[in-house]
Amino acid sequence: MKAIILFAHGSRDPQWHLPMVAVKERILKAQPNAWVTCAYLELSQPDLATSVAEFVALGADEIRVVPMFLGVGKHVRNDLPSMMSELTARYPDVRFECVPAVGEHPQLLDLLAHIACE
Repeated sequence: MKAIILFAHGSRDPQWHLPMVAVKERILKAQPNAWVTCAYLELSQPDLATSVAEFVALGADEIRVVPMFLGVGKHVRNDLPSMMSELTARYPDVRFECVPAVGEHPQLLDLLAHIACE
């Protein structure tokens, strides 16, 4: 079974989480049987390792990690690859896919430009 983890920075402010949860809800509306959750680098729970462990316990054998970062800084360049290496070593029977950060996706960049020009 394939699972999706929307991986974001995290914040102590509960309202900060609303866009991440909204993306999750949109995925579930489009694919009601999808296994999808949000995970956070810091300041919020669950973290990435916890979300992966929960999905593996449920039987996930493929996990797609989607970095919900607009900018590609230290967290995406250094921290996330290190975490992915640890998870791959811990769960050798799970196929992990870590896609580029959403801020690098041409469709999102086009949408942001469109919003700015409205």
